Amino acid sequence: MFEGHEMDKTKHFWLEDLFRPIFELKASALWFLGAISLLIFSGIELSFKQSEASLYVASGMLIMALIRLREGYPLFKRQMKLFTNYLLVIDIAMHRKKHLKKKNKIISLGMGYEWGVEHAQRSAKIMSMSTDFAEVNQPLLLQPYIRSKQKVTETLGGKAWIQGLGDEAPIEIPASTMFGHTTILGVPGSGKTTLLTLLSTMSLYHGNTVIIIDPKNDPAWQNAMESEAKALGVPFHFFHPAHPSKSVCIDPLRNYSRSVELASRIAGLLPGSEKDADPFSQFAWKCINQIVDGLIYIGKRPQLVNIGFYLNVAKGKLAFECLDKLFKEVVAEDWQIQKTKQLTKLGGGSLLQGMIIYYQQELVGEHNVPAIDGVVTLVTHDAQHMSRMLASTDPLFAQLNSYPLNELLSPKLDLEADDDEAKKIIDIDKFTETGGVLYIALDSNSSSVTSSAMSKLILGSLSASSARRYNYKEGKGRRLSIYCDESHSCVSPALVDLLATARGSAFELVISSQSIPDYIAKTSDAIANRILGLTSNFICLRCTDDITKQYASNNFGQAHLKSVSYRLSSDSDSSKSVGEHSSGVGETLNSIKDSVFDPQLLADLPNLQYIARLQNGKKIKGRIPLLKVG
Repeated sequence: MFEGHEMDKTKHFWLEDLFRPIFELKASALWFLGAISLLIFSGIELSFKQSEASLYVASGMLIMALIRLREGYPLFKRQMKLFTNYLLVIDIAMHRKKHLKKKNKIISLGMGYEWGVEHAQRSAKIMSMSTDFAEVNQPLLLQPYIRSKQKVTETLGGKAWIQGLGDEAPIEIPASTMFGHTTILGVPGSGKTTLLTLLSTMSLYHGNTVIIIDPKNDPAWQNAMESEAKALGVPFHFFHPAHPSKSVCIDPLRNYSRSVELASRIAGLLPGSEKDADPFSQFAWKCINQIVDGLIYIGKRPQLVNIGFYLNVAKGKLAFECLDKLFKEVVAEDWQIQKTKQLTKLGGGSLLQGMIIYYQQELVGEHNVPAIDGVVTLVTHDAQHMSRMLASTDPLFAQLNSYPLNELLSPKLDLEADDDEAKKIIDIDKFTETGGVLYIALDSNSSSVTSSAMSKLILGSLSASSARRYNYKEGKGRRLSIYCDESHSCVSPALVDLLATARGSAFELVISSQSIPDYIAKTSDAIANRILGLTSNFICLRCTDDITKQYASNNFGQAHLKSVSYRLSSDSDSSKSVGEHSSGVGETLNSIKDSVFDPQLLADLPNLQYIARLQNGKKIKGRIPLLKVG
């Protein structure tokens, strides 16, 4: 039963009045004062019998005081939540102990309640009240308590009453709810990183491999994950371009199923690559793919450093190495001793040109090699035209191959290196199976362009791992949890593919950004909508733009909300007698279809509060706990 209710018996609908004066508390105070007064005055009387009767009456009055206090307290408690807020803090050690002890894997989302029509009714009522809630008369004696909570309430900001519309309880959902991927949105400072820290620690407790892509490198998130990995005895790896001595190395091109994937990953970083018909990106893709095939043919691992070197500087060198290998196989091991002079003359003074002519005239039919055909085409292409078409690849490779990225993204493993050196090189494909935490900080504050490129390459490698697991392991393997902050900066085909297909490979993604327009600005309306549509869970903290607010509100749907309207009328007619006068009073119960969660409330959410639409259909209004480390 709702506090402070009235009932429309014809419509069988409870109409609440949660913000009326709390008459029950006043009645309780009167009963209490009456009982005390009776006991005081009866003590003055000399007759024992009269005092005994007074004692019984006073006891009855005290009982009535308690009954009225019990009736009024829930309403008082509800009204207090209009004015006060609090910070929910959980010790991380207790957080760990709780989840490791659970037999069934769960995800804790703090404190909150399931939002329904009754909360929509209450919010509509409050939004029509005055800004200082003059309609609510709190007892004078409790004003000091409200003032004691004022500091934390102001620090958290927003409207405290939004969370106070329901009765809070721990929000716990099955871990399988996260399998359908999750989108988190919220303005800076609203609590996204705190929520990501909470979720990623629980993924670790469940035995998942955890990969975190954090463009900014949030120290609190990193420290929490490092301490939890240490507590659980699992490896923690840290990647950061600004700290190469502490950083592990990651080769984002190491894992692939087909060589064409590598060209797609790199070409996808170029301006205009999002357009299918862009001739520059298509030409770049073809050239990069030819370089990759050539490297694979001569037995070299394709890496950013050597792809950039052969593409922009030494195309002829790669062509020579490819032809040299073929000549040694089909002409003679010492072909250079036997044929150098002949081939140089054939090429008009150029040994390489002579080798190309000899290959095309003598070897193509029986010993044709597609990789060599591609490299030869690359070398013989018009130099000026190629320079114009590949103008955007030079700065890209310059960024990704500058120090220290040339060592961090293109590591060269010395077979004679000690174990410690080998451990510093992360094979993402193997890491997904071994477990632990890989925290990837991309230093976006120094270069957002380079940070975006690195994140897209890493997601491409993860997409390849997902595909191999799906194709060759029937999707079985250790569950992998991928957390990607500022995900609008790394939107790519790889990210969309992971959202669309990685669930079948036991991969789960949690992506976060500030707003939906961030995705639209980096891609398009269609791609932004597809990303949102591919995530089964939607969590929204405070947001201020209309697009995100409306989308979040739409996730809660609409319902018929009730309201009461009053009518007063008075009528008199000067043409009639003085005594003729009419008046009337009317009350009408209205029903209108409206949003269950008003979009405006999204802009008023305090820090560390959220709304969520989950895979299981629940609509949650919640409070995020702050994990206390150490």
